[in-house]
Amino acid sequence: MHISLPNGDVLIPDAEFAEKIDATRRTLGNLDHEGCPFVMIAGRKYRPLNEGLNWIGSRIQRRNPRRGRPRRAEAQAEA
Repeated sequence: MHISLPNGDVLIPDAEFAEKIDATRRTLGNLDHEGCPFVMIAGRKYRPLNEGLNWIGSRIQRRNPRRGRPRRAEAQAEA
């Protein structure tokens, strides 16, 4: 059962959300502790589809690129 929200998002059951992101229920439990949005309705857990996916997307981490050695020409120009 899907529940439409006034902001255009839709609440989907927890199990369906897990299928969409290819995760286990245990992983979703860990995401709950980190702040992933959900709501309990009549004893069942629902997640806002768009807001949940945006939350997961905001958690993506990128490494800073390594600084390489300066090239010989650049090092001589600075000296």
